[in-house]
Amino acid sequence: MELKERILESAATFFSQSGLIFTMQEIAASLNISKKTIYTVYQSKEELLIDMIDCMFSKIHSKKAELAKAPLPIEDRIKNVIIALPEEYAGMELRRLYELEEKYPMAAKRVHEHLENNWEPTIALIDEGVKEGKIKPVPMEILKQMITASIEKFLCDGENINRYKENLEGMMDIIMNGIKE
Repeated sequence: MELKERILESAATFFSQSGLIFTMQEIAASLNISKKTIYTVYQSKEELLIDMIDCMFSKIHSKKAELAKAPLPIEDRIKNVIIALPEEYAGMELRRLYELEEKYPMAAKRVHEHLENNWEPTIALIDEGVKEGKIKPVPMEILKQMITASIEKFLCDGENINRYKENLEGMMDIIMNGIKE
């Protein structure tokens, strides 16, 4: 495994366990390298966090692409793609991503960018559902904002973070089935 990948993996583990309080020295010690070696790859902790965020969202987008092609009804594929989360993040306290705002604003901005971008595969699935007559046409920008705002709220909600997946599934049930009896 390449040094950069090893550093990212170690950082993700520390982040998952203790949030932002991990240090570059802890990462170096876990990898049996010097802190100086880490700084040859990453100039700052924020640069490492941004790369870690990009890596995490890359895995999420790969998972979404896989789910979009699954041999399931279009409604199930849409739901699965919107709430996709790779297994390695299932136990991670994702709300920790929102601890970035104060100390690492560029990393926090990257989280927001990822949540707001890369909707093309999801929109394509919804369009497919509309063409099949399974999904009614809706203003895509409104739907996107509703989903993004809900995900951000679920991530920030410390009291309900253990119910993150359940909250996403509830949101998708409301979106897909409405509130009518």
